Amino acid sequence: MNKEKSISIDQTGQVQAVVDETSRGKAQVDWRYVSAMAEVKYGIEEISNEEIKQLTNQFITEENDDFKIKEIDRVLTENEYSQEEKEEVKNYYNQLTDQIEAADNNNLKKMQRNFINDIEAIAIENYETYRILPSITIAQAILESDWGRSTLSSEYNNYFGIKSHNWDGESVNLETKEYYDETIEDAFRVYDQMEDSVKDHGEFLATHDRYKKNGLFNGTTYMEQAVALQDAGYSTIENEQGEKIYSDQLAQIIQQHQLQLIDSKVYQ
Repeated sequence: MNKEKSISIDQTGQVQAVVDETSRGKAQVDWRYVSAMAEVKYGIEEISNEEIKQLTNQFITEENDDFKIKEIDRVLTENEYSQEEKEEVKNYYNQLTDQIEAADNNNLKKMQRNFINDIEAIAIENYETYRILPSITIAQAILESDWGRSTLSSEYNNYFGIKSHNWDGESVNLETKEYYDETIEDAFRVYDQMEDSVKDHGEFLATHDRYKKNGLFNGTTYMEQAVALQDAGYSTIENEQGEKIYSDQLAQIIQQHQLQLIDSKVYQ
């Protein structure tokens, strides 16, 4: 049984640079196809810049002063690649695509782990003061701030979407989503750093009676506290059927990232 031929994304730096430069002012060619063709025709580590340019230009056609990209099958046929070579090109293309997706997933997981690590200690400390389970604090921060990537969190350090009602500090007006498909503009609190946002989150919940009345502080598991937050109206988010889904969203985040294991630390 023959071992499947392979290509590594680490080998494609030269190709990527030349393809992008050759595409400038015309139309962007997919460097993965050029890399795959280069590997089949020349060997990617042996190909010259001029040969990369020639392959790249095979994909570009000009019609009525408008540049367009040819389909890969057309380019391969015009360059008289055999059926076996065509299959090799597509195999290499798929390999490179898989490597890109794997790298993206690894980067995402690293970003997520760093976010959890950054907030974990503060969330545990907040539990000691306000009895909000760390898993709930972290899950809310993830959900409300999109892992710290939202404008409100990345620029204004508000990780929980807390509005500026009864707030003496700085605020900012931003759009927010309400219910299933309604977007409104409202004023939100601004903080100096993540720690300030986490601490104020605990104080906000502790000083609003509706959370106590709905059993938030009596809950000893993340499931109980997630439901209490939803019942108290922390979020009005609904699905298409008009069903409240905030507690389910929190639970899914906690389970996916095993945040309940952090809760076990506060019971030790």
